[in-house]
Amino acid sequence: MRYALSNACSHTEAYAPKHTYTFSGPCIVTNKMQSVTVEAKDLFKYHQGALIQEAFPYLTADEKEWLISGTSKEGWDITFGDT
Repeated sequence: MRYALSNACSHTEAYAPKHTYTFSGPCIVTNKMQSVTVEAKDLFKYHQGALIQEAFPYLTADEKEWLISGTSKEGWDITFGDT
């Protein structure tokens, strides 16, 4: 989640119906805004050392990639070809 926790992104916190954080920021390739919501309890697990795939099993691979690198699926396809 290096990218999502950087100064390039912002986050909002919600308490109901669940305690969540929504990270928002641009894709580093397309500059289109992206947004991913995670549960606070899972963000805590991640900060305690859990791997991203263990902390957020409900996120897609594309969402996890954006949180880590700032590259959206569209940006990935532009950079590396449609997979």
